[in-house]
Amino acid sequence: MSLRTLGLNSTVKSLFARQADLTRTVSTVLEFKNDATIDESTIENIMTRSDKELGGYSTVNFTLDPEEHVGHFHGYLSLDLPKDNPEVTRSGYAMFRTKDQKESWISGNSYWDWSSYNSLVLRVKGDRRKYLVNIQANTPLVTDLFQHRLFLHHPGQWETVVIPLNDFVMTNWGIIQDGSEINKSEVKTIGIGLLDKQYGPYSLKIDWIKVMTGAEVVKETTEARSTLMHQDRLEKGGIENDPITHPIGGAAIRGSTTVEESKDTVF
Repeated sequence: MSLRTLGLNSTVKSLFARQADLTRTVSTVLEFKNDATIDESTIENIMTRSDKELGGYSTVNFTLDPEEHVGHFHGYLSLDLPKDNPEVTRSGYAMFRTKDQKESWISGNSYWDWSSYNSLVLRVKGDRRKYLVNIQANTPLVTDLFQHRLFLHHPGQWETVVIPLNDFVMTNWGIIQDGSEINKSEVKTIGIGLLDKQYGPYSLKIDWIKVMTGAEVVKETTEARSTLMHQDRLEKGGIENDPITHPIGGAAIRGSTTVEESKDTVF
């Protein structure tokens, strides 16, 4: 029997909480390299699913890219219905997510505590497909998901995408549930899915996924915007060692300097 079962979980968590955790401005959720080398242990924490579970024909893979040292979500999406299962009337999905976190004998189920953070930030390189970011938190129904579109504005290039955590919408079997917010203190899993009703290949590379405070978001997106500007200069005939400048207010969309307005920011 765990302390969570005894109703003492919150007490134990408060006793073991460190002051450093309360002042952190960024926390890494997923990262596939360390000192430019591939971290094999991270890939072992990823699971994939697709419509093949229902007899469909989509393929799904999550592998490590040996050249860029990043995670690679890729495959082929098929909308063809299974021939031997007439009860299935829709098909065509593929996804990956982190595995459930290991239980502790002290506190029972383990979760990420994102209470101190306000944004999910992803460094990704994708195509023109329409992906969804999925977050699972501790809710009464295991089928509840908090979802948000992963807007990509520069297909084929690395982008930093910022999604405020409060902008995620709770769904259950695809139906939006009104008035529910993420329980940020008990986050179970995170992943990305594809069900855009389009036949064809898909490819999304993930460098890292982090949660951040507003100040860290400003810093990260400013650097990302500067890198994109530098790449654009090179493509237009610039010099490789041109200095990278950092524009003011780079974290906010359309030049605004307020983090709250950086909704779905992509650089």
